[in-house]
Amino acid sequence: MPRPAIPMLNDALRLLYVVEAEQARNWRHVEEVLEGGVTTLWLRVPLANGSELYRLGKDLLQRCHARGAALVVGDRADVALALGGEGVQLGHRSPPPQRVRAWFPGWLGVSCHTEGDLARAQKAGADYAVLSPVYGVPEKGAPLGPLLFGRFRAAVNLPVVALGGIEVANAHEVAAVGAAGVAVVRALRDASDPAAAARLLRAAMTRA
Repeated sequence: MPRPAIPMLNDALRLLYVVEAEQARNWRHVEEVLEGGVTTLWLRVPLANGSELYRLGKDLLQRCHARGAALVVGDRADVALALGGEGVQLGHRSPPPQRVRAWFPGWLGVSCHTEGDLARAQKAGADYAVLSPVYGVPEKGAPLGPLLFGRFRAAVNLPVVALGGIEVANAHEVAAVGAAGVAVVRALRDASDPAAAARLLRAAMTRA
């Protein structure tokens, strides 16, 4: 039976799940969230070396592609390229996005916190941005809230994903102000039924 097609960028941005090493090694959990409708796994292990990140990513990529989902690798475009993953997500630890854009052929995402960050990401050739924190997250600074998120998003011409305190109860609020999708950690990592939580989050974004 042929594998499902990997989604195009706009569809892949609907529901990103940020996985660290512990979640990446828990294949049952990974399978549950993918079955529930996660469209992209974002492998974020900032302290891992390239070899460890590659090993974690290799297994995730196989599981993602078997479910028709995408994989992006945090910070390390070289690892994303070696794996054959769909993209890289650049943060403050990463090289400047314009430098990566010059040689990286995959999706280029940039993590942003302000309207100025979004403008710089667009100028650097990013394919999409992740803007945070939308809601309150411990140690992540003052939340933007959905209205400010919507204003910042409207100032650029690239898809913007909402991150930070997103859960089933509030996903519709960021969808209503034009979020291309949501990226979550705790909403799936800590869910008693990760597949059901993923289905509800995906439904909230699909309806929008």
